[in-house]
Amino acid sequence: MDKKRQSPSWITLKVTVPAEMVDAVTNFCHEQGSRGAILDDTRSGVTSITAYFPIETWDVASSRFKKYLAELHEIFSDLPAPVVETSPLQNENWALTWKAHFKSVKIGKRLMVTPPWLKPRSGKREVIIIEPAEAFGTGTHETTRGCLILLEEALEELSKVSPSPSLLDVGCGSGILGIAGIKLGAGPALAVDNDLVAVEAARKNAVLNTVDDKLQLRCAPVKELAGRYDIVIANLDPMTLAANRDKLISLSARFLIVSGVPLDQWDGTRNLFMRRDLVLEREIMESEWGCGMFGKQPEK
Repeated sequence: MDKKRQSPSWITLKVTVPAEMVDAVTNFCHEQGSRGAILDDTRSGVTSITAYFPIETWDVASSRFKKYLAELHEIFSDLPAPVVETSPLQNENWALTWKAHFKSVKIGKRLMVTPPWLKPRSGKREVIIIEPAEAFGTGTHETTRGCLILLEEALEELSKVSPSPSLLDVGCGSGILGIAGIKLGAGPALAVDNDLVAVEAARKNAVLNTVDDKLQLRCAPVKELAGRYDIVIANLDPMTLAANRDKLISLSARFLIVSGVPLDQWDGTRNLFMRRDLVLEREIMESEWGCGMFGKQPEK
C-alpha cells in the first residue's frame, strides 16, 4: 500500500517587482513571518523575490500582503504592478529547496560569504558566515556586494596610516558589513538599524563569526548617532539617504560609502553627496544599482 501523501506545510510566494520596490517587499515578507527569502535580479529592471511561509500563518499573511502590494503600487503608480504567484511546498522538501539556492560567494580580493551549513575552501580570504534565514543582506545582492568591495578598498587605504580604523554601518540588516569590516581590520565598529529584528539577527551573525566582542550593535535612528568614524557605510534607499545626507556627512571623518540606489536615481543621489568637502573617489554600477565611495581630505 502506498504511503499517504503528506499535506503541504509551507507556501512558496514568488513576487516579481520593479527594482524600486525590492527592499520594501522583502522587509514586509520578513515582518509577516517569512522563514527565508531568495532574490533573483538576473532579469533587467525587475527582481523576483521567493519567500517561504508556514501554511498555518498564510491566510493572515496573504490578506495583509495583498493590501500592502496594492498600497505600494499606488505609491509607484508609474511602474509595472507586482506579479504574484503562490504554490504549496511539502515540509519534507523545505530545507533542501531553500538551502539549495545559497552558495559560498567570493567578493572583492579578500572576502568570502557563506551560509553556516557550508564549509568552503577559502584560501587566504576572510570567511563571513551569514545565516540567511535571519535577515536580508547575505552578500549576494548588488547593493551589499558593492559596499563590501568599497569597504575593502577603504580599509586598504586607511591601513597605511591607521592600524584599526573606526567603522559605522547605518542600516546594518544582517550585520554583514560590520562583520566584514572587523575581519578586514576595522575597530571599533558600530552597526545600527531602526529594526530590532535586524539588530538581533546581526547579533546572532556576530556570534557565528566570533566578533560579538568587537561589534557594537544598537537599535537607533540615524539622527540619534554622534561622534565621527573613519568609515561610514549607509546602504539605504534614496529617500532615506537624501533626508539624512548632512548627518551622514558629519559622522564621516574620511570615507562615506552609500548604496541601495537604483541606477535611474544614482545620478541624483551622487550629485547630492558631491558637495561640501566630499569627493567621489569610486563608484560601482552593477545591473540595476549604483554604489559610491566619497572621501574627505585627511585632517592635518
